[in-house]
Amino acid sequence: MADAATHRVHAFSVDVEDWFQGICLPPSEWGGFERRVEASMSTLLAILNKANTRATCFILGRVAEDHPNLVRDIHAAGHEVASHGFSHQEVYKLTPHQFRDEIRRSIDVLEDLTGQSVIGYRAPYFSITSESLWALDILIEEGIKYDSSIHPIFHHRCGIPGAARTPSMLDLDGGRLLEAPVSTWPAGVLNVPVGGGTYMRMYPYSLLRVALKSLDRRGEVIGIYTHPWEVDEEMPRISMPPAIRFSHYHNLASTRRKLEHLLEDFRFTTYREAYKDLISQATNR
Repeated sequence: MADAATHRVHAFSVDVEDWFQGICLPPSEWGGFERRVEASMSTLLAILNKANTRATCFILGRVAEDHPNLVRDIHAAGHEVASHGFSHQEVYKLTPHQFRDEIRRSIDVLEDLTGQSVIGYRAPYFSITSESLWALDILIEEGIKYDSSIHPIFHHRCGIPGAARTPSMLDLDGGRLLEAPVSTWPAGVLNVPVGGGTYMRMYPYSLLRVALKSLDRRGEVIGIYTHPWEVDEEMPRISMPPAIRFSHYHNLASTRRKLEHLLEDFRFTTYREAYKDLISQATNR
């Protein structure tokens, strides 16, 4: 159970994609892989339900098209439905026209399935970088109120190391957009990623808890994320480069236990709720 010092409500999110969609394979190669997202997401929803926790689910448009009942189930369970783009392509590999099409397609299918407006977005691989900041204005133009795509770390695939660690309002040509990054732990001149994914599986839970408790004491709203395939220990193993293999398969057996501890030790809600006061300040010009 969350202790007395951990009274703040934090933000929990799920990047809803199938196990083969996050390993740098083009969509043209997805057809031959076993679909496992419905079963793995069912497991994750059960974990969240047991902890009486509502999350923001950044859902890939392709998943929504292929599994419409899954989106309806997520929405019916009280979770926020937000966009993870459509085809899991890095933003900096798209043209502005292609990016706008990805956003529109994903928002259209999600809103058609839920009947609720989509106001949140997270880029695949956190791929809004210094090379693709143009995407932020397009998000505003397409009705997005908050983004969670800028990771303030050094990384070969993503990240803007000098970006704000905590939620901040961006004043852009098209209006105002809340940027709500996943959590990092300041350590000297570096920001250590502690917001979930591979890092949750890589660190011992005792270390992760120390880092997150430290952020809580600093008055920060913690932003944590996971994927449904991270609770799927039986997902197929395929050949891939060592770095990608490590990030995708390392320590999968630990995910469920760590999530259960995390949901006991901290209180979480959706991004829409955790940042509602800041989101209300987002505007379109």
